[in-house]
Amino acid sequence: MKTIAYCLLISYLGIYAGCNKNLDCRGTIYSFEAFYKAYPDKDSIRINDTIWIELNAPTQLKDLMSNKMIDYNGAGNFGTAIGYVEMIGGDILNPGVIPSANDFDNIIINGTEVQSLNPQQTRAFGFKEQDGMYLFKVGIVPKRKGIFVIAPGNASNVYQKSDPCRESNFSLTFKDTNQHLYLYEQKRPGYVLTDSDRGHLYAFKVY
Repeated sequence: MKTIAYCLLISYLGIYAGCNKNLDCRGTIYSFEAFYKAYPDKDSIRINDTIWIELNAPTQLKDLMSNKMIDYNGAGNFGTAIGYVEMIGGDILNPGVIPSANDFDNIIINGTEVQSLNPQQTRAFGFKEQDGMYLFKVGIVPKRKGIFVIAPGNASNVYQKSDPCRESNFSLTFKDTNQHLYLYEQKRPGYVLTDSDRGHLYAFKVY
């Protein structure tokens, strides 16, 4: 049941996944990490206030499997999907959420919005590459009151335009951010947060 709860909250990147089926690809050969930051540091905001989600990652990255630096510029499908849910009250087995992507506007500063596989719950974005960096910045603007969780996802099967079989997986998690996870825990009494929850969930109240 924890897996079900996680799937309800953590967005997945099916829109980005998969190698070109006409190519004889060996599968993922690199594993990288990069980090989101959310601000301002407020657990409660007003309707029409803005929460900023930002990621800045160099194109020169350390492969977590080999510990070697890899030049991974020119990614053709590097991006994320963000899940949006309202917490209405759950328990250990049931997260108690409803999809709420339509309750938010998104202001894109760096990146582009692409088609979402589940538009009621997620919005999908491609990252911008500029001056040796991958950049993403989006403002999330609530349109009604409630207690919400947003969850930016990882990026899987990312390929390079110069070599579509040179695929990688990116672990994309929050860092240096107060994620106000106590709000999530209050809505799920008895539930113990997983490492995945701590890496991806960002909770806040809109009043």
